[in-house]
Amino acid sequence: MKRSARLIVTLLGLLVPLAAQAASELRVLARSTYVSRDLLQKFERETGVSVTLSTLSTQDEMIGKLSDGHSGFDITFPADNQVAKLIENGLIERVLADRLPGFWNIEDPWRSRSFDPRNEYTIPHQWGTTAFAVDTSIHRGDIDSLRLLFDPPPEIQGRIALLDSPDVMQLALLYLGEPRCTVDKAKLARVDTILLPLLARARLTAVERALTTLDDPTIALAVAWNGDVMRARESRPSLAYAYPREGNLVWTDVIAVPRNPPNRANALKFLAFMLKPENAAQASNFNGYANMIRGSEAHMAPHLLAAPELVAPWPAKVGFSVSCNAEVQRIHDEMWIQLKKRAILLPVTIPRG
Repeated sequence: MKRSARLIVTLLGLLVPLAAQAASELRVLARSTYVSRDLLQKFERETGVSVTLSTLSTQDEMIGKLSDGHSGFDITFPADNQVAKLIENGLIERVLADRLPGFWNIEDPWRSRSFDPRNEYTIPHQWGTTAFAVDTSIHRGDIDSLRLLFDPPPEIQGRIALLDSPDVMQLALLYLGEPRCTVDKAKLARVDTILLPLLARARLTAVERALTTLDDPTIALAVAWNGDVMRARESRPSLAYAYPREGNLVWTDVIAVPRNPPNRANALKFLAFMLKPENAAQASNFNGYANMIRGSEAHMAPHLLAAPELVAPWPAKVGFSVSCNAEVQRIHDEMWIQLKKRAILLPVTIPRG
């Protein structure tokens, strides 16, 4: 009996340090080059919580990690158009974000979004736009029209790079004057008509290689995110970011807690940490994207506050439209995959970037 008691005491002695260690951890899952390690170290200093950051190349890989509900992570950064499906499948935690300290620092347009109307599951992180960059030493005319992409002049033809993303389809819908979230077969057939020949002649670039493509002097026009263009312009100053009159795409990323987090309390601490203006600003300074936290501009780098990629010139229109729902996204994803397969069969095949 005494031996059993000693064994129990020994086991408890081993388990208590392990429990204490788990309670002082935060496990973060994000895309590579997306999260500032300096910011995570600041969180460690302020809370005493040790942060482990795991990175993947794409959003799809990241969502795949969450798919069984036991990812082993406490924090992740999904895109807004993925949230509804994550909630539906029970893959992120209900955190009652509107009860977090600092919740009301969120600027009004970014609360109660269509995918999380009661602010139960997410807080906003960063937002940006998808359009294209043009090398103004190659094309010296007007750049603010999607016609430059879908009906390019001679100096741009054969020198176009596309993100490997269904976003290109939505830009085509805007060019055609159609709603970006349509699944109407006739409208998508028009997209097919203009995209198939473009795909056959353009360089298709993985999202994580966008900066490499933007730095390539053989590319005259590249579909890209605004923050990537801003960073690429440092080494290639002739690049200019377009604000097409037909419209561009606005996207947002949020912060969420995966289902069954090992360290839920620390995850909630991190959410509250990211609602502080100075921390949201540090994330923007690292990534080059705007955030949604009131007062953060006082802490942001001056070059960001004046960057043409982040500050749309008058009278450019940046449409904060409702994100496409999961079913629309699924249909667009499938069509994009099929378009790429068919384009490879055309006489001029897709260069790989």
